[in-house]
Order: sequence, then C-alpha cells, then structure tokens
Amino acid sequence: MPASSANDDAASPGPALDTTAAWATWPMPNSGPGLPNQQSFDTRTSGVVLDRVTGLTWQRSPAGKLLTFADAKRNCDELTLAGYDDWRLPSRIELASILDLTRTQPAINVAAFPNTPSDWFWTSSAAAGEPQSAWYVYFYFGYPKTDLISNQFSLRCVRADPQKSALLAHYDVQTDAVRDLGTGLTWARAVSDHALAFDAARAYCGRLGLAGKAWRVPSMPELLTLIDERALLPPLIDQSAFPNTPSEAFWSSSSFGGAAGMAWQVYFDHGHALYGLDSVELRVRCVTASP
Repeated sequence: MPASSANDDAASPGPALDTTAAWATWPMPNSGPGLPNQQSFDTRTSGVVLDRVTGLTWQRSPAGKLLTFADAKRNCDELTLAGYDDWRLPSRIELASILDLTRTQPAINVAAFPNTPSDWFWTSSAAAGEPQSAWYVYFYFGYPKTDLISNQFSLRCVRADPQKSALLAHYDVQTDAVRDLGTGLTWARAVSDHALAFDAARAYCGRLGLAGKAWRVPSMPELLTLIDERALLPPLIDQSAFPNTPSEAFWSSSSFGGAAGMAWQVYFDHGHALYGLDSVELRVRCVTASP
C-alpha cells in the first residue's frame, strides 16, 4: 500500500458523501459465464469507452499518474475529452462495474481498457464516518476498499448521460423479496439461517423456490450493489429493506480470477470484498433477475 503523504488534504475536512451515484441506477454488468448483463463495450470513439450495459462513458486510458483524492477529483473535473467537459471521478459502484473478475493483473477487459495498471484507483465515494478516507477499487485483483485521501492512487474519469434522470426510489420492498429499481435484480429478503460452504450455498439458492422464480448466488459486482456506503454502523445495508442482516461475509458466485477453488466474498461489516477458499462457510443472500 502506498505510504500516506502530508499535504493540504490532511488538513481538509475530507470529501463530502457522494449522493449522486451512491447506488447503481442501471443493470450491473457481469463478466462471469452464465450470468445476465454480460459486459459489452463500444470503443469506436477515440479516447473513450461506452459501456453498453450501464450507459456510462469512460476515459479509455487512465491519467497515467498517481494523485491524492482531491487532485484526482480536480483532474476529472477539469478534463475535456471527446468533445465533453462534464467528466468526473466515478463513484464506488460505478468503478466496480468495469471489473472483470475472470482475470487478474489487471482485473479489467484489457481490449476495451488497454494499458490499465494493476493499481489502486480512486472513486468519488467518501468513507462514512471517516472524513479523511474514501473508497478505491484495486484493479490488481479486483476489490473495493477504503484508504486515506492523502494517499496517491491512479484514476479513470467517467461521464453519464445528463438526460438520464436519477431514481427517486431505490427499492420496492415486498414481503419476502426486495426489487432493486435501478439494477432490476430481485433479492431474497432473508438470508441463509447459517453459514454454508460455497457448493452448499449454490444448492441453497437453487432450491429456494421463492415466488416460483429461479434463484442463484449473486456475482460479486451484483452483491456490491447492496452495500450502503453511507451507513455509519454495520451492517452496511438498508436495514429497513433487509432487516436482521448479520454483519458478516457473504458468498458471491464469482471465482477468483476465473479459477476453481477460490471465490469472492463481500463483507457487510465494512463493505470490502476479498477472496478465499470455497471450503469456508459463509452466509448467502440469493438473487434472481426474473421480474
């Protein structure tokens, strides 16, 4: 991890919570086999990448320098590229949407995003309750975490269609399920009542049978859409929509680097994602893409 440096950021009040893109307002792209919303990129316009799933437009080549959080945000705010001047630093969930978890070093589609270093990349999302920290995404392996805003990380800017209005509501809460109005995913409101090994978690979701739909273990990017980065106390999730959620690690269906034997986990006590052996036992919350 890069060492902290003393600069103006250390004396600042820290970043404000990013409410403009705190959750996904589009389907979450996936890179794993057999999952909906497979990643699809349009690189025909020089210098930029259009994500056909999310509608976001990305700076194709990263800035090529390491900057503090404040300088990274300023760099994107001042960027003019492909005829647009409304670029900004992406939020945590936006940056996580271009992770390609079928590979590592870097964990990104290298055809769409060539010359991407296996670095830490800043997001615009502040760490709730930690005024001197913000979220980043590590593209060496592919996970989000928080660190001091005085550190110097890489950056990649993004822009969104200004005519696409933000969602006023996040969830449609039903008796046993919760529909995410942005991603279109429907989540089981309850989780497994005990921890399960990876294969047992897949079997649990496969036989859930709730509302007559086909349920499965979510991918890691899908599971990250449930993290409430603005929550001051764990679990980092909307507790009115998902009551009694334990502050524990949950299984995703995403294998580490596309290899068997290790899978990604999302921790709802602090919102980070890590990978581990699929023989350990964790909770699972099932998901379906069925309407």
